[in-house]
Amino acid sequence: MLKKGILLIVFFSCVFCMSVMAQDWKSLLGSVAKNVIGDKLTTGQSLIGAWNYVSPDCSFKTDQLLAKAGGEAIAGKVEKELAKVFEKLGMNACRYTFNSDSTYSFTLKKRTTHGTYSFDPETKTITMTSRLGITQTAQVAVTGSSMSLLFNADKLMSVLTALTRMASKVSSAGATIDGLINNYDGLLLGFSLEKEPADAQ
Repeated sequence: MLKKGILLIVFFSCVFCMSVMAQDWKSLLGSVAKNVIGDKLTTGQSLIGAWNYVSPDCSFKTDQLLAKAGGEAIAGKVEKELAKVFEKLGMNACRYTFNSDSTYSFTLKKRTTHGTYSFDPETKTITMTSRLGITQTAQVAVTGSSMSLLFNADKLMSVLTALTRMASKVSSAGATIDGLINNYDGLLLGFSLEKEPADAQ
């Protein structure tokens, strides 16, 4: 009887440990996949405000592609390489502002670009069109005071050229971007942004 009781204790202890490990893995995977398309918290209203660059961001279009690529280790590697490119281009000083009248502005150093934007609540995409007629579409995810703007990896070069107006520097960073694109399917690359407090805008 005592032996049976001990076996039950061991059994339930194992189940508990496996449950904790599963939760830890779920949290780990969730931290990488936070930008997977379909975030129900992202609405047109949640976009409104001023957003400052925090770091590079990357994600995959589906959980399956994320798992195939290798999870957090790959995401960390991609973001590390992207940080070098963004620093070279001065993207670590950029700022987006989205207004309630569907206008937006993008500021990099002392230069500001203005335009209009539209948000698609079904696909969770934002399309920005500058006054020069240049259009960029990004997956957008907002969670509290954090925003991710993610572009298809094969479109990032043209996005960076339009934002920075430094075609030669973007071109010289092309090998790094191309390497990221070629190695991983379904990759989205972009920026993690933090919302400014209303009284600071």
